[in-house]
Parts: sequence; structure tokens; C-alpha cells
Amino acid sequence: MQVQFNNKFEEKLIHLTLRIQKLLLYRIIQRTLLLIFPFALFGSFVKIIQTIVLGREGFLTDIFPTIGNDLIYREIEDIANGLYNMSLGWVSVIAVFGAAKYSAKYFNRDDQLAGITGISSFLIIDYSYSKVQPISFHPQILGMKGLLFAILWGIFIGWLFKKCSQQVPTTPNNNVLERTFISLKPIVFSLLIAMLISVFVNITYYSEAPGNFINSLASEYTSNNDWAQLFKTLIFSVYTLIMSFFGWSGTYSALGVEKMDVLSTVNLNYALEKHTAWNAPNPFTSSTLYHAFATFGGTGSVLGLIIAILIISKDKNFQTVARWAMVPSIFNIGSGVMTGIPVLFNVIFLIPFILAPIANMLMAAVAIALHLMPPSVYPVPIGTPGPLIAFIGTNGSWRALLFSILAVIISTWIYIPFVKMAAKVKILDNLSLEEGVK
Repeated sequence: MQVQFNNKFEEKLIHLTLRIQKLLLYRIIQRTLLLIFPFALFGSFVKIIQTIVLGREGFLTDIFPTIGNDLIYREIEDIANGLYNMSLGWVSVIAVFGAAKYSAKYFNRDDQLAGITGISSFLIIDYSYSKVQPISFHPQILGMKGLLFAILWGIFIGWLFKKCSQQVPTTPNNNVLERTFISLKPIVFSLLIAMLISVFVNITYYSEAPGNFINSLASEYTSNNDWAQLFKTLIFSVYTLIMSFFGWSGTYSALGVEKMDVLSTVNLNYALEKHTAWNAPNPFTSSTLYHAFATFGGTGSVLGLIIAILIISKDKNFQTVARWAMVPSIFNIGSGVMTGIPVLFNVIFLIPFILAPIANMLMAAVAIALHLMPPSVYPVPIGTPGPLIAFIGTNGSWRALLFSILAVIISTWIYIPFVKMAAKVKILDNLSLEEGVK
């Protein structure tokens, strides 16, 4: 089917995307993301209850206080924690099943056994050697932060089935036992390799090796120069955005739950002493820029993407995902739209995913430098809707609220042309129509 291109940039980006979509690795990743979408979406709604309603520092905690009976409150909290852990909290387990299944299916191997082997070996890798809790896992690897590793491991399992087993018999009388023995060798190899990796994971996990240097640098490095502060915040923001785009862990959190850095603490002490956020000594920190203006809807300012889809997209699937993901994204939980469109690993959305937050941060930095609004220095409840973060963080500055609304408009405007491109790519090569990846 032919489509009309508006300019050379659009034509080149769409053709590049189509070439990349022909890669087996890319098709498996996209199919896997669509598989985990319902679990990620359900988990995002549970996350609202778990963190924002029931959490001690949640945005709606004061609106929905303890319901008179602590026992009932704790029961609701336990149920919410269980539902979250088994949906969004374990989404990587579902991803490794999908990646292993689709990979093995492409190579005409036993896709069901490959998927089960992927889950089993992945849990072995993630198993926590703890004397306190006999059966426990590292939760960071099981959730969205471990998505990249889960998908790559699943693809490796599929490749291992290709190398170490025969094709699945297509005869009507083939049975489960026969299929098991055909796939026995890759199953054993997968579990043994997983055991070796598990030892390495536990050693590095308990020594805080993963991300320790970068995270400490982001929180502890200080400078008296405002422009050095701005550069540092932008660099770590870009790092976070890139890592999040590829399903890995970044330095900053969309919900703002990481440790407050030194400069933000100095700002808070200043505001408490002077009773104002104006002229805070450190205007360009992660709190004043990234959390206040770059996380609307979640990492990548995806609230702008959702609004853009609702305004201009005619694709029914995009519209459905956007409507369902709207409520969680209001509270900066973007896992639904990240996996349902999907945004993760999607070449079309890489540019706006980075550009929209950075544009908002630079706009805010200019406004703060020109004293058009005060910096956001006060603590903000977890899950505060994006456009209200700066308003609350400045103790109710209407100027900050106006610039927040402007940030939503900027994000939407940046995403609109890429939503149109994504629709054209879908017309030319719709991955969601595939039953498999072959």
C-alpha cells in the first residue's frame, strides 16, 4: 500500500523503521511487548491504589485516610501488593516467556517448552540467596526495569533450542513425551547457564554494583555553577530516558521516589528558612527540572503522546490504548502506553521520547533563570499529576502551573508528527496483525 510522505525526513525515518522491523530481533521484541500489555495496564491501575492511594506519601493518601479499621486497611494493602507483584511487578517473567516462545516458533522448535524454560531459567537467575527468606527474588529484575534483560534472555533460549534440538514433528501421533526428549538438551543447558549467571547476579547485586557509580554521581556530585548544574541534570536525564526506552533502569524515577540529591536538600532548607522558593541557591536540579517538568504521564512525557493520539490519530488500536492508559498516566505511570503502542524499542518514538522532556526542561530552565517562576523545591507527594508537580513544589505558584500547562502543550506538539508517522508505518507493516513472528 502506498502512503504520502510530507517531507524527506519523514520518508527516511519511516523507511529506516521498516528496514529495522524486518529484523527478527525487532519483530520478536514488538510481539513480546504486545503480549505483556494487558498485564502492564492492569498493574498500572493497581499501582495507583498501592502507591498513590494507600502509600504513606501518596498523592491521594489524605483524601482516602485509613478506613477506621486498621485491619481492613492492611488487608486492602496486602491485596493490592499481591496484585501488583503478580502483574506489573512480574512483567519481565511474562516477557521472557513471550520472547522465548516467539523465537523458538520462528525456528520451528517447541515454542511451549521454550517459553516454560525461559521462565524457569529466568527465575533461577533472579533467585536471591537469602537466609532470612528461603524463597525470594530480586524485585527490580522482575519488573519493567528488567524488561530488556528478560527479552534478550528469552531470545537466547529460543536460539539455544534451535542449536541443540530438532524441529518439532508435525505428525498427528507425536506426543508430549517425544517432544520433551527432543528438547531435553537445550532445557538442561539453559538451566545450567542460568545457575552460573545467578551466582554472578547475586554477587553484584549485594555489592550494589549495578548502577551504583552512576546513581551516586547523580545524587552526590555538586557544583556552585548554575550552568554546570543544568548540564549535569540534562545529561542524567538523557541517560534515564535512553535506558528507559530500552527497558532498563535509569537514574531518575518518573514517580520521584529516588534519594533526594544534595542540591535539592539545600534548596528545601533554604525555602523552610526564608519561607519562599524564590531565589533558591540551586535552580537547576533534578527536582526543579526533571521531576517538575519532564515526567508528565511517566518517563518520556508520554502524556503528550496520549493527548496527541486522542487528537489526531484515526487508528482504533492507538485510540483504545490511549484511552485505557490515560488514567494511570495522569499519575505518571506510563507502563500501559509504553507497552501497548508500543513506545519501548519503537524507532519512530525514540526522538520525541527524548526531545519532549528535554524541551520542557529547557523551557523551565529559561523561565527560572529569567525569574518568571520560582523553582520547585518543596516535597511533592508520590504520584502527583504531572501538571501539578511544579505548582505544589513551589508552594502554589500560579506561574509554575501556567508553565506546566505550556509543557503539556509542547510535549503534545512534539509527539503529533511522530504519531502520524507511526500510523503510516502501521499501514505499511502492521506487526500487531501477525499471529507469530515468522
